[in-house]
Amino acid sequence: MSTIKVEEIDQIDLSQKNWWQPKIDRKEFKKICQRSNSKAWFHTLLYFSVLILSGYLAVISWGTFYSIPAFIIYGAVYACSNARWHEYGHRTVFKTRKLNDFFYYISSFLAFFEPISWRWSHANHHSRTRFLDLDVEIADPRPTNLRILFFTEFFGYYRVKAELIKIMKHSFRIFKPVKQFSDKEVKITVADLVPQQEIEKMVWSSRIFLLIIIFTITLSLLIQSFIPLLLIITPQIYGGPLLWILAFTQHAALKFDSNDHRETTRTVILGPILGTFFYANMQYHIEHHASPQVPFYNLPKFHEKIKDQLPQPNYGLFDAYKEIIPAIIKQSKDPNYEINKTIPA
Repeated sequence: MSTIKVEEIDQIDLSQKNWWQPKIDRKEFKKICQRSNSKAWFHTLLYFSVLILSGYLAVISWGTFYSIPAFIIYGAVYACSNARWHEYGHRTVFKTRKLNDFFYYISSFLAFFEPISWRWSHANHHSRTRFLDLDVEIADPRPTNLRILFFTEFFGYYRVKAELIKIMKHSFRIFKPVKQFSDKEVKITVADLVPQQEIEKMVWSSRIFLLIIIFTITLSLLIQSFIPLLLIITPQIYGGPLLWILAFTQHAALKFDSNDHRETTRTVILGPILGTFFYANMQYHIEHHASPQVPFYNLPKFHEKIKDQLPQPNYGLFDAYKEIIPAIIKQSKDPNYEINKTIPA
């Protein structure tokens, strides 16, 4: 295993790493960073209630025409567990570490992310955002493969496939790289980022995930029904398009190898349903990367405090993709092309 040093996710201090930091009154910033258990429980109970209710409606509609929209809705809610995995992983939702970790492990399975390796991978993503060969979470590698980006990955196929292979390999202590998008040599892997003392946890976590998957497939065979598969294993694929549409805006077509998150990251203004419920306010992505210690439910307030220091945000998904799609197409022919944001003086 590599000895690469990666900060604990809840101890990242970008101000010490020569990254751009917003100017804000210290007392105001401290207030914005305060976690609220009442807000945390509200958002947690709301999400899981909608998830369970939509799943129930999908099951009782099975065998009717209504099962198609019902499962699409359930899949979209299920796939957006990705946003919950992300927030609980930062340990900024609840005041207590135990509650954050409890829901992190649940959300990790729903999002189909092995929790130990991805905690360290995401810490690395924050400390090395879009630095080539260092950030293993770059979603738009270049030269851009349009077929993979806009079709295959639209349903999360490569991500789910790569994670399944990784979980199987890690279950048997095989830590060789999993190639996601191409046959290009992988210079750093998720396993490289995990400290030696965490390897055993990662192995057993992978084994638990694998056992749940095997149990679900076995149950489907025994009861001769696709429902267990549709409820547990496949929602990240058939529900993936909404998540992809929301998440791809984070960094797509922007600059590489910059210490300024305003050049590498995008903020998109969305409404309460898509933005707050489905995406847990991760549309405020510059703000999140600049100060990951800010709870997601306080990001709108944080945005208002520092918006004069940020490039013009995109207003809605249409506005965002009107910028992204032409740039991605250009990057399929010219890997050096990138969107340059206008940074306030």
